[in-house]
Amino acid sequence: MQNATPSGIEHNTVLRWLPDEVHLYLKHTEKGASIRALARDMGVHASTVMRQVRKTEARRDDPLVDALLTRLGEGLRGGQADLETTEATQDTTDDDPVSPHLLRLMRAMIKAKAVMVVSQGVDTAVVLAAREDGDPIALAKGPTEVVEVMALRGWIEGTTHGRVCRYYMTADGRVALNRMLAQMESRATGSADDRKGFSGIQMGAGFTVSGKTTRRSKRPIGADSPVRVLGRAKGRQQPYLAPELVTAAERLHRDFALGQFELSGTATWDRVQAVIRSTAPSGNPSDRKIDARQRFSVAIDALGPELAQIAMAVCCHERGMERIEADMSMPARSGKYMLRVALSYLARHYSKVTGDDHDLIY
Repeated sequence: MQNATPSGIEHNTVLRWLPDEVHLYLKHTEKGASIRALARDMGVHASTVMRQVRKTEARRDDPLVDALLTRLGEGLRGGQADLETTEATQDTTDDDPVSPHLLRLMRAMIKAKAVMVVSQGVDTAVVLAAREDGDPIALAKGPTEVVEVMALRGWIEGTTHGRVCRYYMTADGRVALNRMLAQMESRATGSADDRKGFSGIQMGAGFTVSGKTTRRSKRPIGADSPVRVLGRAKGRQQPYLAPELVTAAERLHRDFALGQFELSGTATWDRVQAVIRSTAPSGNPSDRKIDARQRFSVAIDALGPELAQIAMAVCCHERGMERIEADMSMPARSGKYMLRVALSYLARHYSKVTGDDHDLIY
């Protein structure tokens, strides 16, 4: 195993990996912004900002967190970092110097009996695990700057014994690792070309950018859609999605396909609304295309932007739940519940719609 080289990670790169409450804390403590001014900018009550600032201040009991915040504060005062142009995000991009270190360290820490050891005055942290003979073995090494980010985000926690700190992976850290691995898998399977939709979720095939239709990897021929998989009974267990919910999802997908929508991957919610409400699609539209667009528009309005986002991703673009949860920064295994809520609203909407034109064969 090669030793980690000096990272040379810039302050702005580190800031992009820190949560929003840390940005607020630094604006208040280093830039002198008042709690009320920050609350006005965010459109929230001042007590909300105060709680976030106090939460970050309490984290400084951890020596790693304190060292990181101290160094970032010095960088802000010295003009080496800029909070105004740095947005908080978490993305395992290929050109991000933090990502490879994070993945290597976190993958090592999920192994049995793994512990991260950080010594004061040492630029490198080491993940160790005990062998059968009792001697420790090094699983991974990484710069302390990256370990400090992990500590501040709550992905690791531990204790201090003199000049040595020992850290272990937390539940939040495992969720974050699963999300980053899902992003890597999405790029590896070709979905890195998928653009982000009106609420930040990536969209799949059928979207047009600059007049060119892009492609994504398709499911094998004959494979069930994600909705069909969730609507299938497993042994003695009842299906997660009731038959009426599966029917509602397929009806939404049918209208989406018949309407032949063209939306850019970066389309905002207003743009999506404008496109789906249009009764004059490109070309020479038939009556069935216009009817399908109108039905789809009414259904999306009934769902609203939040539920419509996940309904379109699963029903129309047939994206898997793990990828959607990663793109939307949702907790693991929460996407299925949100989908069931969205389809319940959708089924209730369709139950109030008269006529059976959705059953016609064109």
